[in-house]
Order: sequence, then C-alpha cells, then structure tokens
Amino acid sequence: MTARIMIVDDEAPIRDSLQGLLEDEGYLVLTAASGEEAIARLRKQLVDCVLLDIWMPGIDGLETLSRLHQQDCTLPVIMMSGHATIDTAVRATRKGAFDFVEKPLSFDKLMILVRNAIEKRRLEQENSDLKQQDMVARSRRELIGESAPIREVRQLIQRVASSDAPVLILGEHGTGKAVVARMLHDQSKRRDGPFVVVNTASVAQGRMDSELFGHEKGAFSGALHTQRGRFEMAHDGTLFFDEMTELTLPAQAKVLQVLSERVVRRLGNPAALPANVRLIAASSRDLEQALREERLREDFYYRLNVVSIAMPPLRARLDDMEPLLQELADEQARTLGGEAIRFEADAVAALKAYAWPGNVRELRNYVERCHILMPGASVSGATMLPPDQSSFAPAAKLAQAEPDAAETFHDAKTRFERDFLSRQLDAHDWNISRTAAAIGMERSQLHRKIKSFGLVPSQGSGS
Repeated sequence: MTARIMIVDDEAPIRDSLQGLLEDEGYLVLTAASGEEAIARLRKQLVDCVLLDIWMPGIDGLETLSRLHQQDCTLPVIMMSGHATIDTAVRATRKGAFDFVEKPLSFDKLMILVRNAIEKRRLEQENSDLKQQDMVARSRRELIGESAPIREVRQLIQRVASSDAPVLILGEHGTGKAVVARMLHDQSKRRDGPFVVVNTASVAQGRMDSELFGHEKGAFSGALHTQRGRFEMAHDGTLFFDEMTELTLPAQAKVLQVLSERVVRRLGNPAALPANVRLIAASSRDLEQALREERLREDFYYRLNVVSIAMPPLRARLDDMEPLLQELADEQARTLGGEAIRFEADAVAALKAYAWPGNVRELRNYVERCHILMPGASVSGATMLPPDQSSFAPAAKLAQAEPDAAETFHDAKTRFERDFLSRQLDAHDWNISRTAAAIGMERSQLHRKIKSFGLVPSQGSGS
C-alpha cells in the first residue's frame, strides 16, 4: 500500500519542490500552508508521515506537532527549520518529533528519514494489530460464564490437565470443544510444546495417512516434496483430533500403534521418528451408535476414553447468556472496529427463549451480524433476533416434558431427539430438505432418524 505524506510549510516553493520529489519516489502527497490547515486536513485524511516546518505564521510548528499528536499519538513527524537552534531541536524531540532536519534540505538524508519513519509506523501498526488479534484469540480460548455446567467443566479441566492421559470431549456442534482442548493444553506440563489440530472431517480419506504420519518425496504419485505429519509436528506437545469418528478404521489402528510406540514412520521411509504426544479427541456424534455401526474401533474408543468431558449445549446454560453476549459484542468491536453493541434486558430474555441449535458458534455469528448492521446500537425487544427463530421450539418448552425418574441418559437423549425432530418436521410440513437445512442436518441422516424413530406426519401436517 502506498504511503501518504503531508508537507506543512508556509513557503509555496518548498511545498511544491518537496511534493514533486516525493511523488517521483511513489508517495502520495498532501500539502498544507499552515498548522491550522494541517490539523484540519488530518481530521479528514490519515497520513503516514508529516514534514513540518517550525517557523510559520499562526501557530508554529511545535504547537502544531502537539495538536497533531493529540489526534494521532503514533504519527511520525519530521521537523524542518532554516533557523534551528539546539534548544529548538531538543524541544521538538521532547514533544515527540521523529527527527529534525535543517534547511536547505538534503534530499538524500530526507528520503532516508521518511523511509525510516514510515517503516516505524508500519511496524507499530502491525504490532498493534497482532496484539488485537491475540486478545481476540485469547477470548476464544476461554469458557465464558459461571453457570453450574460450565463450572463443572472448568473443574474437570483443572483436574485432568496435568495428566498425560488422553481426553475425549463430547458435545454438539458449536459448544466449545476446541476451546476446552486448548485449555487442557495451556494448563498442562506440555504448554510450551506445540498444539496441533487435525480436523479429520476436512481431510480427504486418501490423504489421511500422509496428513497424520507424513511422507517422503516420491512416496506416492503427487508426492513432490517431503512433508512432516501432524504426529511429528506435535512431538512433546498436544495433538487434537476434531471429529474423531471421521477417521477410517485403518487410520484408527495406525494411530493406536503410534500412541503405543511413541514413534511414527513417514510413508516411504521406515525410519522411526519420535512422536511423544498427548492426544485429545472431540466428537459431536453418538459414539455408541458409531461402535454399533462399526465405524469406530472398540480398542480405539477405549484408548481415547480415559477421561471424558461432556460440553453442555447453550440451552442448558442460559444463565451464561448475558456474559456471553457482552464478551462476544466486545470481541466483534475489537475485530471489526467501532463501538460494541449492547443488549437490553428484554432482548436477553427473548434470546434465552431461543433453542440455539448451533450453540455458542451460532450466538457468535448472530452477534457479528448485529455488529455489522448496527454497530454501537442497543438491541432491545425482538430487534434483530435470529431470522429462523420461529422455526425452533423455545428452550423453555423443550425442557417442559418431565422425565421418568428411572430414565437413563441415553433414554432421555433419544426422547429429546425424537420429540425435537417431530416438531421440526411438522413445522416444515414434512419437507425433508427444508427441515434438514433448518436444523443443520444432512438429508440422508434425517431420513435414517425418521426411520429409526418410526416418525409419521401428525394429523394436518404435509407428507
């Protein structure tokens, strides 16, 4: 991006000559004949560097420097003077000037100062952006809220983080399984080692072995260079499998072998490479069903399920809605700029009545949409509620059915799924495509659920 420079000098010949020289170097140039004009122009147009004369009618260069820094404290300003004294140069430096040059100007020296000033400005901006990104990243690595379910998760993390035992994190999409995995790593004795993520659902099945274990150049068709595998990259750290059920059965067997031997062999190279990793896995699937359908090896499941952490859905931790909204609104303001939006009590109450099938991830997307459309606004009532809210049963209604005291967790989960799907199908006149899209489920999976639960259209519903 081309840097923009402002020249402030009451002498037109100096402004014109400097403008021509700087434009020849590829810079965009603005000019001002006085300190007052420079201050006014800076309010309308940001610049990367200012060349400022000290002796001018009206407010002088030192006063202009102070006012420019009131608007932009990091703006590099190079002072110019034909009647400079050591005292003047010292005063300018103390007021925050980047440097001081005497007239008649040496063009070569001035260009070096300009380049250095712009580079300093760029590095400071990059540093500021990185700090901002780090703040956002840290906020996304924390479990927000003080509800009983979240406190239980935090306590379990504290108890198991220091162990090297594998951990299995279970929960619906968007509940924060990756956040928990990162917290386990950050609180473990491996915290200074790498944290490597494998989203198994996004890796083509034919590439899984290469992705996990690495390969040598020429090991197979298309292997144009040597590649380290994720196990090798995670040595002395943590390897996080997101959606573990997407691993093929042969890949599961190879992972077990690596965990047992603590070494890995790249495709095309029999040499053993160290792979001392702690494995954390997550799944939003029904693992018992995956075992029954033989998509999950029993030995793989039991090896990973040493400790399991169940992530509560958002509808089960509605007490966290207000702090979540506040944190997510602040996060969007840091990321996108502008003032954070705020949610009035009636809006919070309305949002609590929504079932949030996408959980915290859906809530984050909703807050982002609000921030984009009305930054800094106060959300009240039903303003800007999720557009498909009416197609979902409110969370309060979902909890109305009283479970049998002797009912197991699996029975309760099955009953909830059956009732939920029945309501959604009725709400969409039993249109399978629309229902699947609304609840975020594949059509084939919805067909299987309908068949397994024996669901039929209620009276008055479409077919």
